[in-house]
Amino acid sequence: MTNENRHSTLQFTAAGSDAAALSDTDILMPIADTASSEHGPLSVKDHKRHVWPWAVLASVFIVMAAACGFGVWFFQSHVLPGTTLWGNSVTGKTQQEIADTINDQVKHTTVTAKYQGKSAKFTLESLGVDVDGDAIASDVFNAKRGDVWWQQYAFWITKDIAPEINAKLANGSVVDKALDIDAKEPVNAQVKLNDAGDAFTVVAGQNGQGADASNIAAQAISSLKSLGATQPRTVTVTLDVTEPTVTDAIANDAKSTLDTIAGKNVSIKVAGTDIATVTVPMLASSMSVNANQQATLKSGETRNGYVVFDSAKLQQYYNDQIKPSLKLEREDTKLVVNNAGEVISTETEGHDGVVIADGADTGVGTKLADALASGSNSITVAGTVDPKQEVKVTHHVVIDLSDRKLYAYENDQVVRTLNVAVAQGNDMTTGECVGLMCTPTGDFTIWQKLPSQDMSGSLTLADGSVEKWDVKDVGFVNYFSHGGCAIHRIAGGYTADASMPYVANGSHGCVGIGWDVAEWFYNWCGMGTSVHVQV
Repeated sequence: MTNENRHSTLQFTAAGSDAAALSDTDILMPIADTASSEHGPLSVKDHKRHVWPWAVLASVFIVMAAACGFGVWFFQSHVLPGTTLWGNSVTGKTQQEIADTINDQVKHTTVTAKYQGKSAKFTLESLGVDVDGDAIASDVFNAKRGDVWWQQYAFWITKDIAPEINAKLANGSVVDKALDIDAKEPVNAQVKLNDAGDAFTVVAGQNGQGADASNIAAQAISSLKSLGATQPRTVTVTLDVTEPTVTDAIANDAKSTLDTIAGKNVSIKVAGTDIATVTVPMLASSMSVNANQQATLKSGETRNGYVVFDSAKLQQYYNDQIKPSLKLEREDTKLVVNNAGEVISTETEGHDGVVIADGADTGVGTKLADALASGSNSITVAGTVDPKQEVKVTHHVVIDLSDRKLYAYENDQVVRTLNVAVAQGNDMTTGECVGLMCTPTGDFTIWQKLPSQDMSGSLTLADGSVEKWDVKDVGFVNYFSHGGCAIHRIAGGYTADASMPYVANGSHGCVGIGWDVAEWFYNWCGMGTSVHVQV
């Protein structure tokens, strides 16, 4: 039968009622006839021999891909391969499982301690050794997650998390009480404000005498670090000098931390403008010293070394001390200058106009606590600021000897006119110098100020005569001449400004003003004020 006939037969048979009776050979034969190799047509077995290796490889690839995908998915919520805690493998455990293991060990692993026939059981928790299991578990869970992706899953690349737990933090007084030990309790060192309230100082601690609890704690810590694989041994208590939990060294370390923070002037910013800074009193009101850097922090607390900050206390300080001082309307800084433009004084410090957005400052305490722990320089609060401007006002004095007046100027406006009495050599009407002792004319600058002075001295005049004086308690003295001439409260008893026109010139060169205006002028006329004396 030819190929053509076989094809025809196959088609005819498949169309007939006996199609189901055809064998595999009958059906496959035409196909086999159409494929060939250099050795002749390929059989069905030849096809299977070529196909099965590829099918196996595909299956292996699918299985491996599925396994890798499952592994990646699994380790999203479990500790990565190669991670150890205190040398113990914790691969594949969840963060919560690790935290529960640590917390359970701290609370329930007991150490038996004996002293003179008495015994008691202690845990790290009862000894006051606080261990933050949640924080440690978080460190373990994230141990390799910052590595290159393939290293995260490489079990042969290991990373051990081994937080130190200090057995010396154990509270010996707990052991003293439980075993009826007559002890002298140690006193913790303190970090507190100095008397001036502008810096921190350390108050030294005091050693005590009693049970050495560190050996008991060391047994519990050893069991904890084995994750329960080893059991603690019984400890025989010995008495020794006991250090306070907060030693002088820890207190000084905490003071150094606080000094560094205070020196940074951590600021509260609104719209990019500093509206307040964290002061030493603010730090003191919100901080405490905790010798255990592994201790569990309470809600709202942050830690920087041995110093713990309380966000609620920071918020309270802000609410009580800072917020009330903020002003909605700005007030410009007013600088007093002389005729040369030199700043004499700051008359008004001024302030920005600050508007805090509704509710924006309710989280100031939390933000500050985070900043103080992380070392940030500032926090930001939503709002607007109208910055204060700098305004300069010129103060200068003109003394007219002819009309015996002193004119106090702010810029070009006379703000006050005072009556004066001048030197005995100045004519009462013209002001001209007609004697041997006169008030000098020209331009001067206030170079010395004294609230009170006993004035005495002598002067040899041009005619050879000697003039002497000795006057007690001359008030509100403003020297303008380096020759010794000053503007001051007139000597000789109380004389009001209104009475000064009736007082004759009689000084040795000074300018006398009324008692009722002398203090005002002393406060208004700052060091460096320009003085012009004219006839």
